[in-house]
Amino acid sequence: MNNLVLASSSTEADALENAKTRLAEASGTLGTLSSNLISAIANGTGGELAETDQTKLVDFAEQELLPLASAFAQALHDASGADTVVAALAAGHNGRLIEATKALETQEAPVQMVYAGARLQEAATAFLDNAAELIIPVLARNPALKLGGILPERTVEAASSAPATGGCACGGHDEPGLSELDTRVIPHAIRHATIFGALEGLTAGRGILLIANHNPLPLLAQLEQRSSGKFAVDYVENGPETWKLSMVRN
Repeated sequence: MNNLVLASSSTEADALENAKTRLAEASGTLGTLSSNLISAIANGTGGELAETDQTKLVDFAEQELLPLASAFAQALHDASGADTVVAALAAGHNGRLIEATKALETQEAPVQMVYAGARLQEAATAFLDNAAELIIPVLARNPALKLGGILPERTVEAASSAPATGGCACGGHDEPGLSELDTRVIPHAIRHATIFGALEGLTAGRGILLIANHNPLPLLAQLEQRSSGKFAVDYVENGPETWKLSMVRN
């Protein structure tokens, strides 16, 4: 469906696209941070590294996911003529994210961190999916609302002020310490945003193994423009059917 039809105006159509891009970036970051926590515990490193990854995931939820969920829920609650079913859905997502974030924040044992982290990832993924497909379109087509004014400002650090134009950042491991990001399963419209979000979740020395069905030269050019020198990129497999790139944060 054309977003210009969904939105109440051309301005709202632009805001709709920006919002979906932001959600895709959040999905990528969520995947990387969740994978980092699981990897730190599964590899037996535990200790301070696991606690650091726990803190980063909690901080991301508090600084990006919760403000988005709260803003959407409040806007739908206050709006006249809002879809009551979608409003209840948004409120439910907000409540589950709050509970899951608090649960992860209070865990001390590594195994409990894994369970709490998985619970937060599940709750956040459900929120991001429903936000993109249901909540944001409802907000954008309501003439009484301005989607651009509903979105909270970012407080998490970004690689660049330029927006990226989902996918999963966790999975098997082809290279030691690298979680897979298979771009073949990510919708084209949000692919780059998801990848850049995944890269934003990396700390120095950590990376992802990007898998694609073509040589991702446009992506690499955009990455160089956004984050010049911040990532070391090496081809692990260079076609002809599959390309795999190691992308490690410097």
